[in-house]
Order: sequence, then C-alpha cells, then structure tokens
Amino acid sequence: MENNNSYDVRGSQSRIFRLFCFDKEGLVHMTFYRIAIFVALLLVVSMSVGVVYAKTPFINSTRVLVLLLWILFTPQLFETAKAMSVIASRGIVFGRLNESFMKYGVKKNSSYAMLGALPYLVLLVWTIGFLGVIKLWFI
Repeated sequence: MENNNSYDVRGSQSRIFRLFCFDKEGLVHMTFYRIAIFVALLLVVSMSVGVVYAKTPFINSTRVLVLLLWILFTPQLFETAKAMSVIASRGIVFGRLNESFMKYGVKKNSSYAMLGALPYLVLLVWTIGFLGVIKLWFI
C-alpha cells in the first residue's frame, strides 16, 4: 500500500539540477543520460536515411553520432564500474565511512587497491576503443 503523506526532501526526480547541491557525479550521469536519449533517436534516423539513400547505415553523420553517443555513455560506464567496486568491497572503496571505523573496524585487503582502480581502468580501455574507432573511420 502506498503512503500519500511521504515527501522526498531532495525534490522532484524530474528536476535533475537539484542534484547540484549534493551529488555532482549524479548530475553529470543524469544529464549525459538524458542527452544520450535524443542523440540515440537522431542516430536511428541517420541510420534509416543511410540505408534508404546510401544502402549502408554508416554514413558520415551516423559515424559522428555514434562517437557522440560513445562520449555520452562514458559517465554511465564509469558509474557502473564504480558501483561494482563499491559492492565488491562492501562499501570500503569509494565509501564515505567514519574514520575510526576505517581505522579499527576494517581489515585491509589487497584487492581494495585493485577495486579502487577498476573504474579508471575501464575508462582507459573505453578511451582506447574510442580512439581506435576514430582512427578506423576518419583517418
């Protein structure tokens, strides 16, 4: 049963700029996500036009839109890798935990360093792929 008396103090979920005060990463994530929706729609139109007129979906505008979508998807990929690190470390990596808890309540684990680096390694591979696609299509 739903309680109609509840109130979300963070504000309406449709107003993403409310995140600016307390979650800048979330703001980047949601802004890029919403822009990516429109770029994906333009990509579908561009591919359709390419198939009808050029007999191939990969005309130059499609290639540019794919690269733009690749860039817009980057924060989603980073946040997913970061969430996987947080989950795998049970909140130790990237967590905002009490200093005394971190000092006395957490056993040091060598995998935490690798989990902390995981999102950045994923971004490195993602960037190498992006540069490879640019070289393949445009150079």
